Amino acid sequence: MTHFSLANGQYSCNLREDEALVLTNLVEQLLELLGEGDFFHHFDSSDPLAQLFAMPSEIEAPEDPVLLRLLPNAYDDEEASLDFRRFTEGSLRAAKQRNLRLMREELLLVVDDHNENIPYIEPFAWLGALNDIRLALGVRLNVSEDSYDFYEKLIDDDPQKSLYAVYFWLGAVQESLINLID
Repeated sequence: MTHFSLANGQYSCNLREDEALVLTNLVEQLLELLGEGDFFHHFDSSDPLAQLFAMPSEIEAPEDPVLLRLLPNAYDDEEASLDFRRFTEGSLRAAKQRNLRLMREELLLVVDDHNENIPYIEPFAWLGALNDIRLALGVRLNVSEDSYDFYEKLIDDDPQKSLYAVYFWLGAVQESLINLID
């Protein structure tokens, strides 16, 4: 089990290489979905304000349910929500990417060096990244209040069983870090 510790104001993490590989894979998948590059460089805007702040003049809500969960609409009113998205999605996306990249860099210490200790982690970046990974996996698995019961009834050979196990494991990892920060 992943173990976080705090000493002299420094957060560290011990985890097995297989845990680091699972987390690294999930981070890579989410970075790919979010788009690892500069989100706004693809937009050509005729709006001078949008050009000044390097933002698109229009932006649509994502069609992918995971992206919509990670980058939700702010309002029930579609026009207001799209306008809000125009001003906020780039920075929200960039913050999520930053957390995931930092987690990936720190995980590579375990994967590349075959060392189970990450001597320093950025705890709030990890919390953000873990939360986003769990949200993404939860959407893909259609997690609900009954999901743990569903998981327990799955036969061991069911391919979804391991995905649910990872989802619940991530919850325990996230909770252990939250408890340490509190």
